Amino acid sequence: MKKLLITTFVSLAMNFSITDVLAQSQNEPYAQTFAQTQLSNKDQKVLTVLQKAYPQNRIRLARETPVAGFYEVILGEGVSYVFINEETLKNLDQITETNRDAYFRHWIFGGVFYDMQKKTDLTAPMKTLAQMADVTKFPLQNAITREKGEVQHTLYVFTDPRCPFCKKLETELVKLKNVRIHTFLTPLTSLHPDAKEVSARILCSENPAKAFEDFMLRGLKLKTEAKCATPLTENEKLMTKLAIKGTPTLFFENGERVTGAMTAEAIEEKFKQMDALKEALQKSLKEKE
Repeated sequence: MKKLLITTFVSLAMNFSITDVLAQSQNEPYAQTFAQTQLSNKDQKVLTVLQKAYPQNRIRLARETPVAGFYEVILGEGVSYVFINEETLKNLDQITETNRDAYFRHWIFGGVFYDMQKKTDLTAPMKTLAQMADVTKFPLQNAITREKGEVQHTLYVFTDPRCPFCKKLETELVKLKNVRIHTFLTPLTSLHPDAKEVSARILCSENPAKAFEDFMLRGLKLKTEAKCATPLTENEKLMTKLAIKGTPTLFFENGERVTGAMTAEAIEEKFKQMDALKEALQKSLKEKE
């Protein structure tokens, strides 16, 4: 019962409307926290075959939608759909990388699967799941860490010091209380040619956190030269791995991703939702002891 309650809390904390069972992904260990049991045997077989047939596409979930033969698939960090007919289901054991397209022939990439009667976007919760990340695996030694007050929540921020929206976000983050912020400098040199130089100067400063805030919030010039070893290359690789397309990108402690600047009020509201769910969970656990 305790395991079920924890699973329920995690699902609610993610703000999901998913009520069906989610796959225990072989590539993303954190996804296991969503599974209350396991997929149906048929869906599990389909998932396994898709992963085998498309090994380079990082397929992490596959299950049948309310429309028979119409499967939703988490492919990388996106949501796609594939039609699977009865003949394909009968021949799952015969599908390989070579003949896969003859069986998994019709796909839909992008778009929204919508229930007009219930007025429900069936793709939205899947997109939320697909965009999540396992924040416990982030290399925090490569981040600038700041703490404000008595830490109750944690944020992970990917930012470009030359990005105007990133600077806007920083003016909101300083309003937060009781929070730990891990900031990964990820300069987008294609947009801001000197962003890597600026990032290196910040990281090479005696106090990178102060240098970062001086530059982002107070517009002070960076005096330190970029003559030290920095984690910028590793940060860029992490950014690519997470399929981050722009800055700022935030991750909450539950793994949920938000792209773009948020207001302090919006962030605090998210924190309140998490706190309420944690309290409900703790109360439930005590009642079951």
